[in-house]
Amino acid sequence: MTHIYAFQDANGQWHGDPDTAPANPADKPSRGWLTYEPVPGTPEADSPFAGQTLAVLYGVTDLEPGPVTYQLDSGGRFQATWYVHTLLAKPIGSAAIPLQSQAPAPTPCLEGSLTENDRYYALTATRDASGHLTIEITVTSHHGEIQAELRGTVNIADLHPLARLLHTSIPSPAPPTGNHRRTWSPPESARLTDRYREERDFGVLAQEFNCRRADIYLHLRHLELIADPAQQRPHQPTQPTTSPLQQQRRLQHSNSHARWTEQEEAQLARRCADGAPVAQLSKEFGRSELAIESRLLKTGAHGPAADQARLKVL
Repeated sequence: MTHIYAFQDANGQWHGDPDTAPANPADKPSRGWLTYEPVPGTPEADSPFAGQTLAVLYGVTDLEPGPVTYQLDSGGRFQATWYVHTLLAKPIGSAAIPLQSQAPAPTPCLEGSLTENDRYYALTATRDASGHLTIEITVTSHHGEIQAELRGTVNIADLHPLARLLHTSIPSPAPPTGNHRRTWSPPESARLTDRYREERDFGVLAQEFNCRRADIYLHLRHLELIADPAQQRPHQPTQPTTSPLQQQRRLQHSNSHARWTEQEEAQLARRCADGAPVAQLSKEFGRSELAIESRLLKTGAHGPAADQARLKVL
């Protein structure tokens, strides 16, 4: 799925994961422009990036998608990664909102997603103080393009009656043809495991194994290659496993794409002030030179390496 995974503010500083490599090494990152205009009165309206036109990088990555879709100035609509969404919603270092006027940001109380017919279906619901739920449902293609959206507010007590209404109103699909109860031999399970690591399209796998998409889905759950949404904690996003591409990148940079801790940032600032060059800092911290320069700019570090990074964005 295509995600917005990094952005550059009006001062030329990059935020997010600008050194992320595309999931397909042959692909190149796409660039676009996003005029960030949050809804007035929301916590996001106090973001330092509000009102800015941001340069963004987007493409197919292995990073975890966030809950919000942003529309580029060119008209394209893409989900941002969780990290980018967090930075835009409440960036590190932004001024705190006074307590007397601060309204707590709504937290999802219901989350769920599934992939079917080459489409990704995501549901998020947030509850306000009165017990009402604001429900958002999005349908996206495997390229990350929004195909359909549904948003509304209901009382939490009305969820079960509405679910029954949908169940009784929508006609049941015709029963599938073919092998209804697929049995899997150990060699077939091993081959499905290998193929799933290469091909995530259930339709392609169903054709290869002469079965239904549901058979592929259920057996992958049985093999614990995918999680059962009903067993996931609804208030915590699923933590993605490290992809083979990231594993390969970490052979070169051991901490590639790892989150920076406060101790690491403080140590980076000290080493920069001591005069350590970017190449040396890259070796010491196990990150790419682009990641080092981005963090130096973001933390406002001082030293020759930080000066060198600032010259590149002028």
